[in-house]
Amino acid sequence: MHSPFIKTIIILLVLALSGCSAIPFDFALPASATPAPTDTPAPTVTRFPSPTATRDPFALNTQAPTELPATLAPGVLPTRTPTLTRTPRPTITIETLPPILNTPSPFIFSFVQHSTNQLVWGGDCQGSRSILFTATVNRVRRLKYVLLYYRLQDKYSARGTEWGGIVIMKDNDQGTYFYKLELDQIRDYDQFQDAWLQYQLVASTAAGTVLGRSAVNRTSISVTHCSALP
Repeated sequence: MHSPFIKTIIILLVLALSGCSAIPFDFALPASATPAPTDTPAPTVTRFPSPTATRDPFALNTQAPTELPATLAPGVLPTRTPTLTRTPRPTITIETLPPILNTPSPFIFSFVQHSTNQLVWGGDCQGSRSILFTATVNRVRRLKYVLLYYRLQDKYSARGTEWGGIVIMKDNDQGTYFYKLELDQIRDYDQFQDAWLQYQLVASTAAGTVLGRSAVNRTSISVTHCSALP
């Protein structure tokens, strides 16, 4: 008895279901929204000055030398030779000679000379080990001998030897007298590092009477050990 009503309900349900199936449903989660870019100004970059380089105390110095060293043999290291400055020592003031030794006679000795101003001893240094004395003597009555007197005087103290060196000079019968004095003839020469060899010529008779003297040469000749040479 109620069949028309039931049919009507069924038809309405079918229509309702059909209408719902036509509507699309998206059950996926919505994607996160990306905000639209905005016109943001670029940040201003501030440039700081580069820091001053600090020298590494353990770094090697690679700076080229201003002067190129001389070429050395392989395996030979250069050596530095210190420059030595020799300080000159003040010499002493020579004492005054007795008048008897310091009274030259120019009328007898007209010319006196020596062959070198430097005698050296010790070591292997170069230098003279002998000295030649030459004198031109005027002829005077009773002249027999021309004697060479010499002594050593230390340059830096009052120490010296006596006028003990006496030798007879040779002559050529023409008024020229000469004598070659060897280093080992000079008494105690090896006791002085640096000394003057002082000398004087004396003309005498056969009996030893002095007829005249040359001027004493006091500071012209040095007798020096090799180690004291400049």
